[in-house]
Amino acid sequence: MGTLFMVNVPHNCSDEELAAWVESSGIHVKHVRVIRDTVSGASPSFAYVDIAEKIPIADAVRQLNGHNIRERTIMVSEARRRSSAA
Repeated sequence: MGTLFMVNVPHNCSDEELAAWVESSGIHVKHVRVIRDTVSGASPSFAYVDIAEKIPIADAVRQLNGHNIRERTIMVSEARRRSSAA
C-alpha cells in the first residue's frame, strides 16, 4: 500500500467525497485522512490517501496531480515518512 499527500483540498471536503474523487480515476482507496483543525473541525486543505498496491504510487500521482475537485486544483505527491530521530 502506498500513501498520497494531497494539498489544496476543499476546506469542507469529507473523507468520503475525497475517496470517491480518487476512485473515479480507477484507483482503489484503502483509507482517507483529511486533516482537520481539532477546534473548528475545518480542514486546513490537505489530506493523506492510502491506496492499494494495484497501481504504482508514481502512476497514481501522475493520474491525479493537477486535476480539480470542486474547482480547486489538487496537488498530489507521494507522502514522505518521518525519519526517526537518532
